[in-house]
Amino acid sequence: MYGLPHSTTGIRGVNQGKDTGPDTGLGAELEGSRGRWLEAGWPRPEAVLVTGSGLNLDLGERVAGPWPFDELLPFDVEAIEGHAATVEVVRMRNGKLVLYCRGRLHAYQGYTAAQVVYLVRLAALLGARSLVITNAAGSLRRELQPGSIAALSDHVNLTGLNPLRGRLPASWGPQFPDLAGAYDPALRRRFIELGDAAGIPIGEGVYLGLLGPSYETPAEIRAYQALGVDLVGMSTVLEVIAARHMGLRVLGFSLITNMGVGIEEGPVDHEDVLKVGGAAAAGIARLTSDLLADHGFWHSESG
Repeated sequence: MYGLPHSTTGIRGVNQGKDTGPDTGLGAELEGSRGRWLEAGWPRPEAVLVTGSGLNLDLGERVAGPWPFDELLPFDVEAIEGHAATVEVVRMRNGKLVLYCRGRLHAYQGYTAAQVVYLVRLAALLGARSLVITNAAGSLRRELQPGSIAALSDHVNLTGLNPLRGRLPASWGPQFPDLAGAYDPALRRRFIELGDAAGIPIGEGVYLGLLGPSYETPAEIRAYQALGVDLVGMSTVLEVIAARHMGLRVLGFSLITNMGVGIEEGPVDHEDVLKVGGAAAAGIARLTSDLLADHGFWHSESG
């Protein structure tokens, strides 16, 4: 006869050491990082900027940092090619302070969703109210050619991950946040206006976030086109979900670095992605600097 033994003491003994609670989103670690930041007397940012592959921008006066990710994050960090993996606080022309993350962590490196969004959450806990986030993306539309810029109007998250999974601190935001306006329309309009003023045309598109790190197959690209997306990449969506959950307004934009495989002939290569990013850096630096120094960015109403 099979069944449970009369005494379960042995079972309880085995289970005593296990982690029985759900994921808490590194909440305790984030409170520790926030406390250390304040104890050090570092300036509190009013916005956070995350730049992606090949983009290393000079935006203003550095007032704190740079720190390698390793110094601020409570876990080991490995940078990838094209990502500086440093953090600094920059003062813009209008005196506003921005936490600038040069590079990011990706889930395809093996990081959890909570680790990927750690710096965005830290910025929010320090008082940041807006996120500007960039990425390198493949284009699924012929009119969005490599070297062009597209402001994100929405996204599709196919990473299979979500940073809100688990039991997060209630003070961060609602368990089921509304993402209907994930990418702030007013910020997007202002960004496009600034591009027009600078002679830099800016398109718009829906971004598809994938886990990676492999590039897509031609069949996948055709499937994604059928979904109605315009851009494809391996970042951004997790940070945006976490930012909106914590009440930050979001402006996202993509630098188009390649066409989706099968749309045009030739393979997709990471070196080409970095080259396009480097070539476009000056224009993007001007646009980003203009945006973060713009009165409308800080004072426009959502919607």
